[in-house]
Amino acid sequence: MGHYTDIEHATGCTVVLSEHAATGGIDVRGASPGSRETELLQPLASAEQVNGYMLTGGSVWGLATADGATRFMTEHDIGVQFAGKTVPLIPATVIFDLMLKSDVTPDADAGYKACEAAGIEFGQGSVGAGTGAALGTLKGPRRRIKGGIGTASVRLDDDVVVGALIVVNAVGGIVDPDTGEIIAGPRDKRVGGGFVDSNDLLINDPPENRQSGFDRNPHTVIGVVATNAAMDKKAASRLAGAGQDGIALAVRPSHTESDGDTIFTLATGDHGPVHPDRLRAAATLAVTQAILSAVEHATGLGGIPSASEYLGGE
Repeated sequence: MGHYTDIEHATGCTVVLSEHAATGGIDVRGASPGSRETELLQPLASAEQVNGYMLTGGSVWGLATADGATRFMTEHDIGVQFAGKTVPLIPATVIFDLMLKSDVTPDADAGYKACEAAGIEFGQGSVGAGTGAALGTLKGPRRRIKGGIGTASVRLDDDVVVGALIVVNAVGGIVDPDTGEIIAGPRDKRVGGGFVDSNDLLINDPPENRQSGFDRNPHTVIGVVATNAAMDKKAASRLAGAGQDGIALAVRPSHTESDGDTIFTLATGDHGPVHPDRLRAAATLAVTQAILSAVEHATGLGGIPSASEYLGGE
């Protein structure tokens, strides 16, 4: 994985690369997705494998980062063999982060630089595609909390690993599913501070009553669930669906009209098949933990504090 981070303009991108082609899958929920080359991940599409994914800020303009990744992979002869050519296949998906500091968006050069930076060591929080991420929009822009990018993994006892890399830029608030505690959301201006319950807010204070309109702006949670287990495209898409379950557990509400929640799957097949229910359970857990990690590691930017900064009064 590799990041390109543009602090000045509060945006960036993150690439996940597999030098050897891997099985891909996808699950999209919410009504506002932005993506490129995702149809090839559908089980009925002829392409069986992909070479990685691009997660990026910049809304639809940020999809240009995939051009830079394609250029990088072409130069390094990474791709799927097709008609005598090595064809890089790198689907991409975006978050909307244009309202934080500027309308500057990541471009092809940013995508190329993310690929150059790719390795097994990488940052979390307000870096890469999570640089301009924010969450908890239901009380308007001035009461948001900083989002970011986080990762977590679950190791099964047969040396199979399921990992998740998640960009948290949600309309909803973030809840620790183990305790029910709201760990991030719209800042509560009442005495005692803390966070407003976004789920309760949406049910009991509908958007038409608030008239801010901000919750109608595009936000989303995007990410990759990766495993070294072998699976076909159908199983890979079902694994991505389990990742969406992880979003629903930790982001409340999730999959709204303003979200475009998208989860990719990357299965390298280094280990033999594993019971799919074990993998899906691990994927759900990894995604929830990655979401919590993104919030934990976030730092304030553009006047929006992180959850720890807000609660600590920094």
